[in-house]
Amino acid sequence: AVVSTQSTGYPEYTPVWVSGVYDYSTEFYLGPRHEIVEYRDKGEPGGYHSIVPMVLESGERILVDRGFVSTRTDQPIGQLSGKVTQVGYIRHAEGAVFASLAPAVGTTQTYIWRDTEVMAKCADTLPVTVELISQHTIPGGPIAGQTRLSVYNKHVEYVITWWGMGIASLFFIFRFRRKPKSIPSVFK
Repeated sequence: AVVSTQSTGYPEYTPVWVSGVYDYSTEFYLGPRHEIVEYRDKGEPGGYHSIVPMVLESGERILVDRGFVSTRTDQPIGQLSGKVTQVGYIRHAEGAVFASLAPAVGTTQTYIWRDTEVMAKCADTLPVTVELISQHTIPGGPIAGQTRLSVYNKHVEYVITWWGMGIASLFFIFRFRRKPKSIPSVFK
């Protein structure tokens, strides 16, 4: 899919391609975060995700999460000039950790969680964030492909839980079962 005004309704993790020019006048940092290597946290001291507005060919502006940088800096890191075409995933806003930590519009460039709405207002973009895939990593620049997908397989837990509850129920049924009183028979 191509990113446009309709992209605000796409489900999260929808693959999209974007084509445009980066506007480095506004850069956001999302963190602290750990670098993800082969779908797992690297576990070393954290850094930040670099989020930069991109001006699309249509003139619309979106936010692009270019990837992990080890330190937040005011120096340019891996900036691309001219028109670029890149592939990524639509990402939605993350849930706020604490409501009191929500930054006011224009007050900070560092965010603890992905607050797409506030970042979009600050950078005058559509409320859309595209997180780049790993093929767009820039040597010496942001390390793209930091998407974390967690799909849990809890089938063994469910089996143990429900079988355990069934066995325990049977135990209590047979252990504490009352024997019926004998009824005197009139017909002997």
